[in-house]
Parts: sequence; C-alpha cells; structure tokens
Amino acid sequence: MKKNLKWFLLGLVLYFSFVFTDYSLAQVDKAPIFAINTVTYKDGGTKEYMGLGYKIIRYSIIEGRQDTVFGTWMISYDSQTN
Repeated sequence: MKKNLKWFLLGLVLYFSFVFTDYSLAQVDKAPIFAINTVTYKDGGTKEYMGLGYKIIRYSIIEGRQDTVFGTWMISYDSQTN
C-alpha cells in the first residue's frame, strides 16, 4: 500500500510541475514544453497546444491579437478578444 501511495504522489507532483511550467511560460508569452501543438491556424501563425487537462492558445494574428491564453480544454479560438 505504501508503495502505491508513493507512486501516486510522485505522479501528482510531476503533473503539477508540468502544468506550472507551461503556465509560467504562457505568462511570459513563450511556447509550452509539456503540451503538444494540435492546430496551427492560417491567420498569421496562431497555435493551439493541448496538455493533460489544459489548453494553451498562442495568438499570432497579422495586425491583430498577439497574446497567450491558458485554460481548460473547453477554451476556444477567438480572434476578436484582446
């Protein structure tokens, strides 16, 4: 039982380390390390990244939005908000 608990806690620590790292990178408008690029839009290079339970959208719209959004898998592409 103790061995299973140790593995669970190790997995939990790793998971939160991945999320925190990608969140920190999103805050300074950099690409995530632990999330995978799933979609690239033809609007200037906006990219969607999927992680374990989270999504990152790096907007790069020509003459438009230039920011990064971090959220759950439910967030969607929105070219109008800045």
